[in-house]
Amino acid sequence: MNLWLAIIEFAALASLPFLAEGCGLISLVAFVPLLLLDKMLCENKVRGAWLYLYAAFLLFNVGTTFWIWFVSPAGAVAALLLNALQMTIIFLLFGVFRKIISRRWPDSPRVLPYLFLVVLWLAWEHIYFEIELSWPWLVLGNALATSTYAAQWYDVTGTLGGSLWILLCNISVFLAITAREKKASRRAAALSLALVVIPLCLSVIRYASYKETDSPCEVVVVQPNIDPFAKYGITPQVTLDEKLIALAEGQMTDNTEYVITPETFTYAVDIDSPAGNPSMERYAEFLDRHPSAELILGALTYRTYDSRLRPSRSARLQGGVWLDSFNTAMITDGREVSSYYFKSKLVPGVEIIPYGNVLTFLGPLVEKFGGSPNTYGTQDEMGVLHGKKQGPSVGAFICYESIYGDFSRMAAKKGAEILAVMTNDGWWGDTPGYHQHFRFAKLRAIENRRDLIHAANTGTSGIINQRGDVVLSTPWWEETSFRSEVNRNTAITPFVRCGDIIGTVAAWAALLSLLCMSLHFCVSGKRRASGKSA
Repeated sequence: MNLWLAIIEFAALASLPFLAEGCGLISLVAFVPLLLLDKMLCENKVRGAWLYLYAAFLLFNVGTTFWIWFVSPAGAVAALLLNALQMTIIFLLFGVFRKIISRRWPDSPRVLPYLFLVVLWLAWEHIYFEIELSWPWLVLGNALATSTYAAQWYDVTGTLGGSLWILLCNISVFLAITAREKKASRRAAALSLALVVIPLCLSVIRYASYKETDSPCEVVVVQPNIDPFAKYGITPQVTLDEKLIALAEGQMTDNTEYVITPETFTYAVDIDSPAGNPSMERYAEFLDRHPSAELILGALTYRTYDSRLRPSRSARLQGGVWLDSFNTAMITDGREVSSYYFKSKLVPGVEIIPYGNVLTFLGPLVEKFGGSPNTYGTQDEMGVLHGKKQGPSVGAFICYESIYGDFSRMAAKKGAEILAVMTNDGWWGDTPGYHQHFRFAKLRAIENRRDLIHAANTGTSGIINQRGDVVLSTPWWEETSFRSEVNRNTAITPFVRCGDIIGTVAAWAALLSLLCMSLHFCVSGKRRASGKSA
């Protein structure tokens, strides 16, 4: 098999589940060409083997997330190159482990190094969710967002359960293809069949048998369709507010409990004294006409501090006063803020300078390439929004927070009865980006077993039920609004209760394995040194 043919086959097969609806199961065999490539590189002792692996992962990253370019060319280059490099490093460590095993225990099971690969990959995905320099868009379990009938057990395992399934299926198929003995090949083929069929059947049964709770709440969702590049400082806020109110007005009934906007719809809201903001005054007048409703608003807010010392990492001096800015979701009647949540998973280079307190040079560098030199304020945990009226409690995910399953589950654990994604997906243009973001929300609905409202400035807004089905969705680049019912749910799934156990176990197992590898090299180095000195 030609090396470059294997690279292209891997990139194509691995990308398809992220690009096309219904292609999720392709991911169960997508890594087979990559494993064959790795085998050829190892057996033929190809010089610069890592470059071939890097090329494969780079093509995979470009094929699935090339659309980042439309927001930030420099950011796209950095994200694509660094993400591919991390994937390559995992395979290089796997190769080192395989070499150690083959030398010290030549009769060990052939599958052993591949189990190390699984552990290392899952550990990387788990850790990637936790660090500030984070871009976990291509977590393997996300591939099943295009085939959610096969991901119903995510309410037990979370997305990394899907990653584990995908890795094990690919490895078993690879071992079946490359086994030297017929008996070993048949065993591996039987294992492959079982690994594919059993979880798939269990998922389909779960999908068919799951019954949604029947406790409806009426919501109105507004998709104002504002060009994000012509919003701040270009389109007057009063024009935006009038558009929002007009779109919502036509959908309101006496039963409407929430009107939901995209993220950052308005700005310059003092979170501690919101009533003075002109937008809030307009929203108050609108809500006075609909006394049963409250507004779930996306806003850029700020807070000032009466302090001589810097009150937080993100605070900055402005006019002699310490000020913090936040990307905020809030429930309000226009006069008071009932509850709010500050976005806490921030976009690197756009909303946060990763480890900016330590890597101080990054601020000016990021600003030079079009990013923000400042960092938004955050809060330590996922929050839950509560209104003053009869509306359900809401777990609001702002923008790409919705891809952080282990973080976002805390909303349901704290009592959120429904979920909402408040986003602006227009930055990426009419590309796979906004489709992927909307699909990933289906996985959050399954993990938490909560109805989910996706409110986008433009892109796709819609309603997703507790099975991950899209109940309704809006077209791309269309000014619209809709009214729908969503069902409350208070039941706690195993994943919500326990979190990412698979990733946590994998992280500790990977750490132990890497320590053993380091110890092996230390002992081997001392033995060689002793031999030379003798």
